[in-house]
Amino acid sequence: MLRSSQRLALSAVRRSIPSSCRMAVSVPVPPASEESVRRNQDPDAVAVVVGGSRGIGLAMAEQLATRFGGSKVFVTGRNPAAACEQLTTLLKSHSGKVEAVPMDLGDESSVQSAVAKISEATGGRVDILINTVGILHDQQEAENLGRMPERNLQQITPEWMMRNFVVNTMGPALVIKHFSPLMHVNTKKEGSRPRSVIATLSARVGSISDNGMGGWYSYRVSKAGQNQLTKTASLELKRKGCIVVALHPGTVKTSLSAPFHANVKPEKLFEVDHAAKMLLDVVDSLEASDTGEFYDFSRAKIPW
Repeated sequence: MLRSSQRLALSAVRRSIPSSCRMAVSVPVPPASEESVRRNQDPDAVAVVVGGSRGIGLAMAEQLATRFGGSKVFVTGRNPAAACEQLTTLLKSHSGKVEAVPMDLGDESSVQSAVAKISEATGGRVDILINTVGILHDQQEAENLGRMPERNLQQITPEWMMRNFVVNTMGPALVIKHFSPLMHVNTKKEGSRPRSVIATLSARVGSISDNGMGGWYSYRVSKAGQNQLTKTASLELKRKGCIVVALHPGTVKTSLSAPFHANVKPEKLFEVDHAAKMLLDVVDSLEASDTGEFYDFSRAKIPW
């Protein structure tokens, strides 16, 4: 137990740390696994960030461009040619390594086309696949409660629930379906490359066991579906040398969570770059035994 004077001193130290940095101080960096070290040092390794044209996906792509020693980092988006200046700068500064590929994860033919292009460019190989796409609300229609997280059953609309399912559940399913054949690794073969990793960004509110608040029906249900997809795919792909996990990024300063920032304590509202680093640290720490798990940004397990 801390003495009163010690608690006061600790409180003073915390107050002296900028709010945007407090959480970074309290989250230790998990050690990188042996396989991730090998993967990151492999000059032929390939990473794909789905939804990498903005927000946390773009931040992860930026960091992968420097921390990932592989040959290519592909970023996908519905229309990367019209993306933000930040992506344009990334593509120019890492020309030859970072490449943008159009892909609408709600359109299976678009997913197939993107996979075919990436497969042709890499000789049919992907080592890291990170899906960051998700929908929680539509700010352009914020006045319509059917376009914001529902507070009660009466606010549920079929159209909004289906849109959540398409983006949060079906989209990730199509991505895993078509990318996973490029990620099979024969771990029993001598000299085989390290296990591949599929990490899909989910949310704590998708946990059934952790639901003590209610509300947010469409988002919760679609994320619970995404979690079941992740768990089920992990069982199939475990036999094919692929680690599959769900990750909870916390509340990040992006457009996804923008309407709710006022309700979040400053120390729990992460800058995009910091959130991206924490998530990539978790990805780098993954072992074969971690497949099928749900982790938060600090690598703490979340119950399904």
